Amino acid sequence: MKSTTKRSMTDRFVDGCYRWMPNSIVLVFLLTVLVAVLAVIFCGSPLVTSTETKTSLIDAWNGGFWSLLSFAMQMSLVMLTGYILASAPVVKRGLTKLASIPNTTAGAMLLCGIATCIVWWVHWGLGMMGSIVLGRLLAAQGKKKGYKLDVPWLVAYLWGVECAGVGISQAAPLYGATPGYLQGLVVDDAVRALIPDVIPLADTVVNPLIIGQNIGLFIIITLVARLIMPKKEERILEVSDAFAEEILTVEAIEKPDRSSPAAWINSSPLLNIIIGGAGLIWGIRLIATSGIVNISLNNFNFIMLMLCVLLCWTPNVLGKCCADAIGNIWGVVIQFPFYAGIFGLITQTGLNEVIVHFFTSISSQETFPLIAYIYSGLLNLVVPSGGSKFIIEAPYIMEVCTELDVSIARIIDAYNFADLNTNIIQPFWALAFLAMFRIDFKQIIPYTAIIALAVFIFNMLFIGFLY
Repeated sequence: MKSTTKRSMTDRFVDGCYRWMPNSIVLVFLLTVLVAVLAVIFCGSPLVTSTETKTSLIDAWNGGFWSLLSFAMQMSLVMLTGYILASAPVVKRGLTKLASIPNTTAGAMLLCGIATCIVWWVHWGLGMMGSIVLGRLLAAQGKKKGYKLDVPWLVAYLWGVECAGVGISQAAPLYGATPGYLQGLVVDDAVRALIPDVIPLADTVVNPLIIGQNIGLFIIITLVARLIMPKKEERILEVSDAFAEEILTVEAIEKPDRSSPAAWINSSPLLNIIIGGAGLIWGIRLIATSGIVNISLNNFNFIMLMLCVLLCWTPNVLGKCCADAIGNIWGVVIQFPFYAGIFGLITQTGLNEVIVHFFTSISSQETFPLIAYIYSGLLNLVVPSGGSKFIIEAPYIMEVCTELDVSIARIIDAYNFADLNTNIIQPFWALAFLAMFRIDFKQIIPYTAIIALAVFIFNMLFIGFLY
């Protein structure tokens, strides 16, 4: 018997996502097929056998498949170090103390919002996991102290406020700051000569204008979230008493095990202090001499990894944190070669030239950043990974920049804000939040959809008129 209960638009939207949205590996397979079909239609690419003038689909695909292994490893480390840092016992204890400060809903909101933005700016992986850990602690403290925190709303705010944390760990600006990386994504020699060897972070995410955009977004998101906060007590879904107690339990500091030489060295901080300390000294010297704005992706990962070694304190804890985190990066490890294959299909069949012609025909120097923002945001709904999507977009986006004389740094910034904007209505990246707070996607989408709309309007106005 069919239910006669009328479903809301939100329910229908969520049900549609669950019904039609496949998992991420299926999406990359479908995108591979789509790009291959477009290459046949617009470039006349042969299917199997290459000719003197045209590269076949399977040759182009295989030619690109393994071309970005180093970048895949780099992005894996960005994610891995973020999870490890947020899981380190000393970080957890610090967040527990921080979460005990607020005594009101407004105070808890402001604390988690500011902390999330700052940490996300430094490291998006740490920002994601840190906001989850802090949010859980605040929800538990709210239950303990008596101030009300609706969990779906809190998750939506934590997930939404990341839009105001465009910072130094985003893939695109780090990719641009690494010597020769952007040039390596361009096939045409004439175009490659026009691409800068390095675009420093000072021109992208550390640009005062972009920092101002982040601050503006934080204010807008916080105001909107405050307006849509559930006010009726019966609508507020708090954590249970048992869940709150579970959250507030802090692990004891591991004591050295002297039962055997192997057990002692595994539980001793000695090697972590030596290795992590030496690496951190190198990182501090690098930042002191070159500045944080000139840091490359490899240097960024090195510093974060050394922090992981030091803050986890012992090899045992480091190993446990790594084991807990490793399951969260499988998508990057497996999917990046397929995105590299798509990169090969686009660049080696000539499809990039077709796309470049399309964008140059509908864009001008003034409008292209706005068009790139909209396009990147829409593509992010299908390819929910900033690093993967940049690999696909970069070959033709940068060529359009050279054709229209548009600053590549401006496009990187537009790309970053677009990526984070649609992330908050994409179920893929919400999975970690949902699992850790034990709620469903349909419970947060009414809030994240409103926040996403506010962010979209603000960014459109900013990019269109101020940038």
